Amino acid sequence: GIANVLQANYSALDTFLSELASSLLLLQSPQEEVTQDEEEKTSIESGNFSHLYYRPTIQADAIERAQTRLYAHPTTVEFSKRWNLPIYYQLRFAEFCKRLDKAIEGVCREGWTADVFTGDAKDGKKISDTFGYELPFFFELYDILLSMWKPDVYLRPLTHRFLRGAMQVIGRVLAFVKDGADGKIQFGGTEESEGETDLSETSVTIPAYSWNERVEDVAVVAWELTILETCLTHDYLDYVANTVCPNDKESRQSTHNSSLELEEIRSLASEVLVECSQEFSPLVSNSWYTLIVDRLTKQCCIPLTAVKGVAATYRMTNRPPPTQASPFVASILRPLKEFDTTFSSRTPPQIGDEWKQKIIGAVSSKYSIAVEDLIATVKRTEEALKSRKTRKMMAGGMSDGEKVKLQLLLDYRQYKKDVEELGLESDNIEGLVKLNQLTSEAESLLPK
Repeated sequence: GIANVLQANYSALDTFLSELASSLLLLQSPQEEVTQDEEEKTSIESGNFSHLYYRPTIQADAIERAQTRLYAHPTTVEFSKRWNLPIYYQLRFAEFCKRLDKAIEGVCREGWTADVFTGDAKDGKKISDTFGYELPFFFELYDILLSMWKPDVYLRPLTHRFLRGAMQVIGRVLAFVKDGADGKIQFGGTEESEGETDLSETSVTIPAYSWNERVEDVAVVAWELTILETCLTHDYLDYVANTVCPNDKESRQSTHNSSLELEEIRSLASEVLVECSQEFSPLVSNSWYTLIVDRLTKQCCIPLTAVKGVAATYRMTNRPPPTQASPFVASILRPLKEFDTTFSSRTPPQIGDEWKQKIIGAVSSKYSIAVEDLIATVKRTEEALKSRKTRKMMAGGMSDGEKVKLQLLLDYRQYKKDVEELGLESDNIEGLVKLNQLTSEAESLLPK
């Protein structure tokens, strides 16, 4: 399009100007010095005395000063003003925004796994293999960010605009993720598009849902944000800096900036990207410490409703004393175990195990409350039976209430074992400590 033509023409002329000083002021090569004596003899014999003229040795800094004067010349300045570079940037930025808008629309329609990557397949594979991105949406995002600095797109006078554009694109994505995490955006459902005749674009088979309620989606997105945060302050920064401030000597000469200015540009780019990356941490922390913790806590607490049924299992049934934990105990932490197994390698380093401690702390607290209520009920029942002088039902010399207490002890021990298998210290969890206190009375009932 017109943007490609503008960029190609400007780059060609800018390259010519940037190399003009070095082309006019050629450095004397070592080979010329070796053959200098022979050339002088030949020149004198032929009547050519030009070699006797003064030839100053041109250093790199002299070429740099000359290049600076060329760019400051009124003719060059007037020529540069004729290029309406902001219009070129607007054309390019519109292309980037269009790609991002389509990617967001695709994700809203089909979920985070939607194939919205429109770049080259080789670039997508490189992004995946090099950085570890998993979702096509983030392939597309990172490819857009890299595209801003490609040789056929980037122009040096627009460095500040492209850098600001990159920050705006990232800000748009962060706002999209935040709205989804807050439940303001739903994926799936049926949408009607204006002026569209393609049915595949107007209807969707998946039902509407909020992705913040799916712990798998929350964890994957948080991991992608963690990768992006790291890339911004390392790989992406290097990519931008090497484009704006080339390291090789030949390219540095064509940037018509002094070494000090180039380093200053690199430092400014670093500050901007580092500042932008600080917006990721709150989103990642909220994803793990709030969304994932809340969802998994609810799932783990569902089996706790079976605690009340322990008393009914032994009341007036003449069953033998229990020898193992209740079946429901193994399912209490099952959602947490399965999730931890799947995402243990994709947990951000700054998160650590604190999220697991929060979940187990909340579940253990509810578990201890349920056990405390049940023990209180059992004691009231035993008191009522005693007052009515009801005959004590014997089964191995143990009352129904004692069987219930023994079962609660076995359940607690199995639950504690499951907690320790997750790599946590049970002594530091208040709910587990309370469970130990509530069930310790039944230790004397264990077979010896």
